[in-house]
Amino acid sequence: MSQNLLRAALARREFLCTAELVLGRDHATHEAERFVEEAARGQAIRVISVTDLPGGHPALPPEAFVAAIAERGLTPIAHLTGKDGNRSLLEGRLHALARLGVENVLALTGDAQREAFGGLGKPVHDLDSVLILRLIAALREGLHYRVGTRSAESAPFDFFPGAVVNPFKVREPDLMMQLYKLELKIAAGAAFIIPQIGFDLRKLVELRQYMVREGLDHVPVLANLYVATAKIARLMQAGEVAGCVVPDELVRRLEGEKKPQRLERAALMLAAVRELGFAGAHIGGYGLVYADYLKILERADEIGGAWRGRMDELTFPYPGGFYLLPRGDDGLSDPAAPYQLAPARTGASLLQRVSRLAHRHIIGSGSVGSRFLTPRIKPAADAAGPGDADQAWRHGVWPRLLAPSTVYRHSVLGCVDCGDCIQDHLSYAGCSMHYCYKELRNGPCGGARPDGSCEVHPDRPCLWGLVYEATRAAGEDPRRFAHVLIPPRDWRLSGTNALANRYADIDNVPRRIELDPARGPAELPKES
Repeated sequence: MSQNLLRAALARREFLCTAELVLGRDHATHEAERFVEEAARGQAIRVISVTDLPGGHPALPPEAFVAAIAERGLTPIAHLTGKDGNRSLLEGRLHALARLGVENVLALTGDAQREAFGGLGKPVHDLDSVLILRLIAALREGLHYRVGTRSAESAPFDFFPGAVVNPFKVREPDLMMQLYKLELKIAAGAAFIIPQIGFDLRKLVELRQYMVREGLDHVPVLANLYVATAKIARLMQAGEVAGCVVPDELVRRLEGEKKPQRLERAALMLAAVRELGFAGAHIGGYGLVYADYLKILERADEIGGAWRGRMDELTFPYPGGFYLLPRGDDGLSDPAAPYQLAPARTGASLLQRVSRLAHRHIIGSGSVGSRFLTPRIKPAADAAGPGDADQAWRHGVWPRLLAPSTVYRHSVLGCVDCGDCIQDHLSYAGCSMHYCYKELRNGPCGGARPDGSCEVHPDRPCLWGLVYEATRAAGEDPRRFAHVLIPPRDWRLSGTNALANRYADIDNVPRRIELDPARGPAELPKES
């Protein structure tokens, strides 16, 4: 494969424009191939990203098209989502990309399933975006694993991973949890960031302001410039394109515009983000052809710094939306002002208080319950080993005495018997294996609606917003979600008693990792 133009441009701090191709539900890719051919003949767009079954629909996967990009001297970015395959398939897909010489991988959690052949597909969310980044980091070093009694290691490959964040959230809980998860992604290995689609320059700039203040400005951000039509904008409003915030004012403007006006707005945005310190622009839009990209780039050069006089064409605030920083004199947020977070809710709920009391005295490390029960359960579990099919130790007197604890978990916390509980991490706000459609363990996806409801179940609030509020109500710092990585669920524990697993020291607690976004990935486990 030829030089990685994305990595080279970011290393040189050279402003870079990339294009996004949305692959459809067919192996025939005439339009995408035409775009690549035209890009190869020019110099304007040299890096092209390809989507991974976008919108939860069946589609051609990126590994089927990246070679067509690379063969023409261009650099591909392959999107990789965790929504359609378990960790074994995801690792296999990464090996396939490495085999093709593809370094750039954009890690995403992915959209909810949509209608497919024969009906709705089975949701699969085994690894979230953070854990995909962790897997990529392991593959960069060479993944250590066992084949029977023999140790083995995969051939290292120099992936260049990226991640996504949604800075356009309307509510404080949703925005802050996005920013915390961004920090966790950077700590897990994300080397570049592409934000979600959005239409508020002030929100976009706030993302970089936050990163500068939190010491994360060493990670380059490519602003996402999406050329929307009125039809696409209405679909976004309806939740058909998950996570997008589209105010009515923008829809009204788009309804009265033709393509040249939409391209003009994109050029304005491009001129703005280039001047405001972004590393580049990631440009996309339904029906765009290569000539449209050229128009956007050429017009942005002509506009230059004049974009500041046309701020009303670039900032479309959502009514009542939360901003992390107050508005400055230039119409953007004031980077020197303090964060304007709302006061925490007064006092934890009764459910929280009872659960936290039980955790403090019965469950947590060093508690009376832990000191009494761990030495009575752990030795037998250690002797059995995690792969023991019989698990006879679970039939001992002490594990059996813990059986009633599942009644409380089921009735109060919505427990689904994963056996690998993270309720303490979630401030006892509810089970993420139950109340989060994607069963996420490291923060929210970007798909929550503007009112904070779930992407899939609009009648249900996003659990992670509740977690943020519950954490603050308990007097705890929600910034732990920026540096504590929860490992993947261990499916060997499914259907077993989580409390017994905690005392046996075989659940996720000893495998949680403290990460530092400023220092990059922590040491990786030697076996998987």
